[in-house]
Amino acid sequence: MIQRIQTLFLVLVIIANVLIFFFPLTSFLTELNYYKLYITELKNMTPGSEIHFSSIVTLPLILLNIAMIFLTIVTIFKYKNRLLQIRLNKFNILLTIFIIVGIFFGYPKLVEMGINASPAFSIGAYFPIASLILLFFANRFILKDEKLIKSADRLR
Repeated sequence: MIQRIQTLFLVLVIIANVLIFFFPLTSFLTELNYYKLYITELKNMTPGSEIHFSSIVTLPLILLNIAMIFLTIVTIFKYKNRLLQIRLNKFNILLTIFIIVGIFFGYPKLVEMGINASPAFSIGAYFPIASLILLFFANRFILKDEKLIKSADRLR
């Protein structure tokens, strides 16, 4: 059913993935400028400065995040097929790992080379980690439901 605990975890995954669009992932401080890397762009927060690169560079992260949101919504509505839910969640976990690698190792290193500043990770960078934990919990409870259904079938 849709009102199970794993649905709550999956809704929280959707919320965390949507929040990634609104919070900065990392920030960079140089001698003259202050930059914030969002999932959609790199903003130069210094007054009178322009953006260094736009969403074309971060497009893989954007597409992965949108795919995760869509896949999580599909997973919620496949509540009658728990084995499919588990497989979709495992694939979603893989996408989350790709996003985490991109956020912590890919894009900050790319920007760091361009502006010679080390990254300071912001709250937006930790939303995918929260999503990963929530997906593990959702999988655990889906598996628990599947075991409960199988044990009830054996009793008949």
